[in-house]
Amino acid sequence: MAEYSELSSSSSEDEEIIEQYHMKEIIGYGSFGYVKLAYHRLTGTQVAVKILLKGEFYNHRIKNEVDIIKTVHHPHVIRLYQVMEKDEHVYLVMELATKGDLLGWIRKSSRLFEDEARRLFKQIVSAVQYFHRNGIAHRDLKPTNILLDAKGNAKVSDFGLSIRTTPGQLLKDVCGALIFRPPEMFLRENYDGCKVDIWTLGVLLYFMLTGKFPFQGINFSQIQVLVLEARYIAPFYLSAKGRNIIFQLLTADPKQRPSIEQIIEHPWLNQVEECAPCSDEPLPSELDPIIVAVMCDMGYNLAEICKSILDRAFNEAMGTYLVIKEHLKKTVTSVKTVPLTVPPCPTPEDLSAFPLPPRRTASLPTQLNTIISSEFHLPYDDKQSPTKRGLSVTLPAIPLCFLQKIPSSSVSPCHDSMLSHNCYFFLSSNERCGSEENTLSSGQLNDEFTDSSLNRWGWRRVAHSIATILRRICCCMQAPK
Repeated sequence: MAEYSELSSSSSEDEEIIEQYHMKEIIGYGSFGYVKLAYHRLTGTQVAVKILLKGEFYNHRIKNEVDIIKTVHHPHVIRLYQVMEKDEHVYLVMELATKGDLLGWIRKSSRLFEDEARRLFKQIVSAVQYFHRNGIAHRDLKPTNILLDAKGNAKVSDFGLSIRTTPGQLLKDVCGALIFRPPEMFLRENYDGCKVDIWTLGVLLYFMLTGKFPFQGINFSQIQVLVLEARYIAPFYLSAKGRNIIFQLLTADPKQRPSIEQIIEHPWLNQVEECAPCSDEPLPSELDPIIVAVMCDMGYNLAEICKSILDRAFNEAMGTYLVIKEHLKKTVTSVKTVPLTVPPCPTPEDLSAFPLPPRRTASLPTQLNTIISSEFHLPYDDKQSPTKRGLSVTLPAIPLCFLQKIPSSSVSPCHDSMLSHNCYFFLSSNERCGSEENTLSSGQLNDEFTDSSLNRWGWRRVAHSIATILRRICCCMQAPK
C-alpha cells in the first residue's frame, strides 16, 4: 500500500493526455489502482479512467480484471469503453458515475430510508445474480465499489478481486476488507466464492439501512469473534422483513446461506415495483448510421469500426463509438416527447374552430442534426453535411453483415465467413434486388443510397400525415343527401 500511495500522489501532479483522452484530477481509488476524471478530446464527453500499475505482483490481477470487465454487460454494472496498454500502466476507460460511491452518499444522510435502500439493493442483487449465472464471484462488494449514476441508479464496479468459478469449485485465498470477510475466511477453510458474495451483501445492506457496519472491533480478535458468531444488533426501526433478509444473508454456516436466486425472491425485495432483475445488456451487434457518419467525418474508416465492434477489441475505434453512443443516448433521452392525442370529433359547423395540427415530423431531423453538430463541433463540409444528407433518427441500423461488400485490406480473411450472410435492410425485396448502389465502399456511406432511402421514408411520413388528416375530416362530415 505504501508503494501505491506514492504512485497516486506523484501521478496527480500534472495533467496529461493519453491518446484521445485528457486526464484531470484523481476522483477515486480501487483495489489495484486509482481513478481519474478525463475528457474524450473528440467529443468532450466526461469519462472515468482507471489506471493500473504494471508489475510482477500486479500483472496477473490486472489481466484477470481486464478479462472479466470485458465480458460483463449489465445495466447495473459500470460500462467499459476502451482498454489502453502502455509500458508501465494499463488504462481502463469507463463510464463516469457522477454521483460518486455509496459510502459518500450514505455519509451525507447518515443512513438510507428503507424504501430507497430496497430500490438500490435490488439493483445490486440483480447485478450479482448476473455474475453468478455467468460463473463470476465478485468477492469485493462494499460501499466504495457501488457507484451511483446521474439518475441515482447503482453501478457495481472494481473487479480486481473477482474470479471465474465453476459450480462446486472451492477457493482458498483470503481477500477483501476485514469487516466484510465471511466466517469461512477467518477459519481458513476452502470456500464457495458465490457464498462469499451473499455474506458481503448482508454487510452491505446492514450498512445501507443503519449507516454502520455490523461487526466492529478494536482489533482483529474482536472482529473475528463477532463474525464467527454472527453477532450484531438489529435496530428497532427496521421492518420485520428487513431484519429477516439481513438475518438470512448473515448466516454463519455457508451451507445454510441462501443462494442469490432465493434472495431475489425474498418478500422484502418483492415490494419494489420497479427495477426488476435486469437481463444481459449486450454490446452493439449493429452499427448506428448516425454514429458511423460522425466517426467517418472524424477520420475513422468504416471497415475499422466494423472490425472493432465485431472483435470486441475495446480499442480506440470501439471506445469512440461507445462514447458517442452513450452521449447521444443521454442527449436524446433528456428531450421530453409530447404524446399525440386525438381531439374529439367536431360537427361540420365547428370545423373552423378546429384547425389542423401543425406538422411535427420535419423538425426532428433538423433538431437532431443541430445537436450532433453543436455537441461534437465537427467541421462538416457542404458535401458531407448531415443536414444536407438528411440523416435522421428514422435511419435503420446497419447490420454488421452488411459490410461484407467492403473491399478493405484491414479486415482479416478469418472474418469473411462471418460477414458472408445475407443482409436485410428496411427496403422491400423489389427495391433490394440488383441495387449495387446500396453498398458501402472505401469506408464511406454512399450518398445515393442515403438520399434515396431517406426520400422513401420521408414520403411515407408525408403520406401517413395526409391520410390521417383526411380520415379526421371525412369522419366528421355529414353524408350527402
